[in-house]
Amino acid sequence: MFFPLLALIVSEDLTPPQPWALNLAPNPVIPLLGDVDADGRADIVTVNPKGDCEIGVTPTVEGIKPGLPFNARRNWGKECDSVTIGLFDATPGADVAGLFRGSEIRLAGSLKEGQLNDVPNWVTLPETLTEGRLAAIRAGKAILAFSPKSTRAYRIDAATKAVETVRIPMGTFWVGDLGSDLALAGRNGRVTVWDSELKSKGKGIGEGRLAGLAAGGGSVVLGNAMWTGGRSTVLASTGLPEGNSRFVFGDVDGDGDADLMEFRYGTEAHTGGQIFLRRTIRPGETDPDHDGLTNEQEKALSTDPLNPDTDNDSLIDGWEIGTYRGLDLKMLGCDPLRADTIALISRFDDVDEARVKSELERVSRTMAELDFPNPGPTKGIGFHPIYLDMVKGEDKNQPWWANRDKFLPEKWRGLVHWMQVTQGGGGQANELADGGTVGINDLWAVFLHEFGHQLGLDHSGFWPGGGPIYSSLMNYNYSYGFEDSHDKIHFSKGPLAKFTMVETDLDETLPLPLDQVRFLGMSPYRFRLKENGATTLIDWNWNGVFGEKHVRADINYAYSTHAGRRDDLGKAKTAPFIVSEGDKLFALFGMSDRAKDVKLDPTLSSENPGRLVIRQMEKRFAWKAPVVLEKEGVIGDPVAAGVRGKLAVVYPTLKGVMMRGYETGKIGEAVLVSPDATLVPSVAYHGGRLFLFLWNPQSGEIDYQAMDPKGKPGAWQRLDVKSTNPVSFCTDTKTGEAILGMAQNQDEKRPHRWQIRRYTVQEGRLVEKSMRWIDGVDGGSRGMGRLTVLF
Repeated sequence: MFFPLLALIVSEDLTPPQPWALNLAPNPVIPLLGDVDADGRADIVTVNPKGDCEIGVTPTVEGIKPGLPFNARRNWGKECDSVTIGLFDATPGADVAGLFRGSEIRLAGSLKEGQLNDVPNWVTLPETLTEGRLAAIRAGKAILAFSPKSTRAYRIDAATKAVETVRIPMGTFWVGDLGSDLALAGRNGRVTVWDSELKSKGKGIGEGRLAGLAAGGGSVVLGNAMWTGGRSTVLASTGLPEGNSRFVFGDVDGDGDADLMEFRYGTEAHTGGQIFLRRTIRPGETDPDHDGLTNEQEKALSTDPLNPDTDNDSLIDGWEIGTYRGLDLKMLGCDPLRADTIALISRFDDVDEARVKSELERVSRTMAELDFPNPGPTKGIGFHPIYLDMVKGEDKNQPWWANRDKFLPEKWRGLVHWMQVTQGGGGQANELADGGTVGINDLWAVFLHEFGHQLGLDHSGFWPGGGPIYSSLMNYNYSYGFEDSHDKIHFSKGPLAKFTMVETDLDETLPLPLDQVRFLGMSPYRFRLKENGATTLIDWNWNGVFGEKHVRADINYAYSTHAGRRDDLGKAKTAPFIVSEGDKLFALFGMSDRAKDVKLDPTLSSENPGRLVIRQMEKRFAWKAPVVLEKEGVIGDPVAAGVRGKLAVVYPTLKGVMMRGYETGKIGEAVLVSPDATLVPSVAYHGGRLFLFLWNPQSGEIDYQAMDPKGKPGAWQRLDVKSTNPVSFCTDTKTGEAILGMAQNQDEKRPHRWQIRRYTVQEGRLVEKSMRWIDGVDGGSRGMGRLTVLF
């Protein structure tokens, strides 16, 4: 960017950037500013140009806050080439003009009852423009239609719709209105000033990113600077990471000059779509931030005369020292130098009033004690509940959002929050919004969590949901307890914000002392930790080994943890079994045609036999049609192992335990493994041999047979140990040892305790090398089902 012979200083013509809205114009949505409701203040207008085009409007309320966004026009043509905004018809209020198919200019305006009137073919250009673009000129009362591929452009007078051919420099990609002049830029973003008739070229004024150029009020924005009448100044920083932004001018506060709106397109979480407003300051203004306080009053109060919301709590300074729309904020205890929030409380008539007020008094204390900085002398957030009439009768059966719309006065929308309190527990709330519901059970904790959503907090902070290092009460893992204490739940200040963790590549040496991560050894995770000087050792994968590198483990622990998109393979009447062979993935499961009966167990059994099917993954989320391996008589869970292009599939039937080979499209003959249909099979390859296990649920005995690489079966042998659960088998690819997953009764209080035993193979026989209880000898990890071991 260059500004010839000009010294750059921070602009004093604009207020510092103030947060205005969030995420209204994600790509490819185009942001505009125009007074569509004709109240004298510019509103945010957003146009989605792709597919069936839509126009959204976020109204400006009294020049001080945005209102609720709404869809003002659906199906506004297809695939819009370019849009602009101005005063294009005789009806009061701004109109949106769009270019379609390179030649049709379509109008949307005359807002009425929340909808813009659609005028197709408002003007048809004499030719079809390649990469056509529109720009509002002559203070929004004319349109320039042009193409970077041509020197011929068309000027349309909005009042008469007369089309005039004009000449424009070849390669013009952007045109901005400067009043008596026009600003033009090519692909490189270099801006030059021309007279309004495009006859006389002026000097270059600077260079910026093409998508970030904006003109209005006689000024041009070029990236982080603004040019006005030969003088260039730097825009005050937002304080957020560097990122692409789009700028638009419009008179947001209705004082007759053009304010500047910035739409960020950052990559960081939460604030990447932040929208900022910089108000234009006129000489001699006594209230430049339009908060209802004069500069003299601001000085007396120690508030910021250039920021209408000094404490950034979304309550305007002028409101907090008096009454606004019938609500006495000063009486409530609001302070323009301390963050405050107001909540209307609608209690169900069967919920104890004293209990609600007691719990919310604790909420108030918690908010006040937050280590939250304020411009004034006190920390924390002031929480001010207002108790409404009870919710009774049919209203108790309505969804909470319907009650919110009924009991939250419309005049207070954007000023207060609302929460209903019901019987039961848990809750729900909109995020960065004003409504929700909570149950009376553990109200203090539940209210803090759900009200946190209303204040804009999600479940994850800057991490995936359910992660262990985000200790906030917003994380389901820590909603009701922290460090094994209910009273220690808290909002997080990000003490581990600089610690990066990737589940597919974990390091079991944490670069933090034990005191900072001790909570990971407590509920709900109870990871094993070891002090290691300035670092801490952790066993992420629960294998008893500390300090490993490149560990892959699922370390999430919470309800509502998302495991990704599910593959719908059908309704299984057995436990499904997933097996890979080479680059192929298969799923096996039992099915039956018995009609659904909620009184009967649908699982396949000797009383309810069925068939066995196999499905092969064709590509991600797409599976080939089921292939029937056994038509009837299947009574239990299948297992399988694959090697050298084939699967060995083993499953119990009414005739006994059977085994079949399977290659894609080829089903092998069924071989009887054992006539005892009560035995539970497991199968795996180890050391080039197929090991087949049969577990006896009555005695706990484990028999096995090893087949050589040519498929010749060895003698049946019995392990010296018994298991209380079906077993599983795999190979330690680091040591070459075989691992058997099984369970035993450790003592009366710990039945079915999980364990792994390591074996070596000597002359076709498994020889035990070691045994280890899962979670250690003092642990309690146990369960009744089949064990699965993977390495």
